[in-house]
Amino acid sequence: MTARLDGFFWQELVLEKEIPESGEDGWIYQLPDGAFGIITPLQSSCQVSGMDGRGRRSATLMPGEICRVAPNNPVRLDRTPPRRPAFRVACIQLPLTILQRTLEAHPESSIRTVAELHTLRAFDPHIASMAPVLLHAWRTGNGDQYAIAAAHYLAEYLLQPFRTASPGAGGLNAEQLFTVRTYMETHLSENITLDRLAKEVRLSRYHFLRRFSVATGKTPLQYLTGLRVDAARHLLVSGGDPISHVGRLCGFVTPENFARVFRKHVGCSPSEYRQRGRRATPP
Repeated sequence: MTARLDGFFWQELVLEKEIPESGEDGWIYQLPDGAFGIITPLQSSCQVSGMDGRGRRSATLMPGEICRVAPNNPVRLDRTPPRRPAFRVACIQLPLTILQRTLEAHPESSIRTVAELHTLRAFDPHIASMAPVLLHAWRTGNGDQYAIAAAHYLAEYLLQPFRTASPGAGGLNAEQLFTVRTYMETHLSENITLDRLAKEVRLSRYHFLRRFSVATGKTPLQYLTGLRVDAARHLLVSGGDPISHVGRLCGFVTPENFARVFRKHVGCSPSEYRQRGRRATPP
């Protein structure tokens, strides 16, 4: 018997889609009624196109990244040029009732509707790592309680950044922190400057640096470096790109800089980390 989840079948909570190298040009992802979507690549990268807060645009979605899709806001997935390789994605479809109830349970949240969660690209290795686990759970016959627990957990996780406790005196608020983090995550491979981050929240360079440090306990550079190292850790284990390419994707300007910073934060070289991670990953 198929389990129901607030009007959803278990298999509607998560699905898998593959676009081959030839034949199908792309895929328009249209949410089922009453759902909020999360797309993450399982194999290779893909190009995602649609509307977000900056208008209609396209972005390259890589393993470890997600696209959050609000109702009535379809996105299109295509093979990534120029080689246009085949790709495979997982789509997690959360019942809107669960997400909306979670939002209403936290009136201190800085957002008012789930539509504000929509974004074409965000770095989120946690949700990316959950997608294959959910697919495996569905295929091996786990019951409705598993699906319900997963849906509630994901709703809490998605909304948590918007209900950060009130900042200390002079710190950035939750919405400003989310804006800055999102910009960092979506531009990891680029040269991210203090002036650019300050502009995102309409502050002077001096006031942004002070307020960010008060809110997080770190300088923007320390925080950004942590995000870059986390992204590199995920890509080293989940992908097969050369280590030098992983470093560039994550914003490290030279292989030497990547190796030095990675060892300082993780305690081993990128190549050692890749070897350990692959030995620890089940087939």
